[in-house]
Amino acid sequence: MNRKLDVAVVGELNIDLVLWNVPFPEYEKEKLAEDMRFAMGSSSAITAHNLAALGTKVGFIGKAGQDNFGDFMVGKLREGSVETRAIIRDETLKTGATIVLANPPKKALLTYMGAMTDLTIEDIDWEYLKQARHLHLGCFFLQTGIRKDVWKLFAWAKEMGLTTSLDTNWDPEEKWGEDLQKALEYTDIFLPNDDEALRISGTDSLEGAIRELGKKVPILVIKQGKSGATLAVEDERVSETGFSVEAVETTGAGDSFNAGFLHKFLQGASYRESLRFGNLCGALAVTAIGGSEAFRDKTTLNQRLDAILNNA
Repeated sequence: MNRKLDVAVVGELNIDLVLWNVPFPEYEKEKLAEDMRFAMGSSSAITAHNLAALGTKVGFIGKAGQDNFGDFMVGKLREGSVETRAIIRDETLKTGATIVLANPPKKALLTYMGAMTDLTIEDIDWEYLKQARHLHLGCFFLQTGIRKDVWKLFAWAKEMGLTTSLDTNWDPEEKWGEDLQKALEYTDIFLPNDDEALRISGTDSLEGAIRELGKKVPILVIKQGKSGATLAVEDERVSETGFSVEAVETTGAGDSFNAGFLHKFLQGASYRESLRFGNLCGALAVTAIGGSEAFRDKTTLNQRLDAILNNA
């Protein structure tokens, strides 16, 4: 079968309003932020955008409102060379938004989910999906309309010859539910961060999380922020340290790691090379405000990646 896309991303479309260097809000008081950026948000969208910026052929499947926020998100994906014709625009829905209170290296998020909760498995264009080699889904816990059926989506994708990857992000309910366990049965590459891995595995150590989650998926990749990342596959363990950069804002670092890792992995690179490039892309992401801003100028992208490598 002729695969026109390297990766199809199924996911959410929310804008980010990033407020940088902010005091914690208090009722009836006005606080001042040092800087602000209106940016493309959403774990899945950031991964798709940055993956395409690296040269991977990417298509996006999702749902947005027929509104200004939806126009902004779809427009940013198109500018980033992501194929967007499988995005459903619905005038009865509102495109969601996340307010990011960023005090590097930490941030707090407040999200209105909007149209992302309306995406269901019935919205998937299977003929479109067949054009891809690989399927990635991010922000599992926020995609409440399709979440219970992610296992079906992945199972059917695998029957069509695609490989699969999953990133959960944080569970606002902190239940880390059974629907995730079912989805992991059909997941080839699982990409949680270290905190999420501890919660999902129910363990109190990274080693325990690797041991438990490694039983559930063929390839486990645990992101550890500036410390790097660790990969486990069968009895093999690979770790790569992160890169030291001056962090401006950390939104999208993990999503950018996903993009870098998948970009190299789908090219046939080694586990170690894929991990290292994932770390490199995660480091680049935090040098700008907004998860995709550091990847927006594709003409200088490789130069900026090389600069981080040369300073390592």
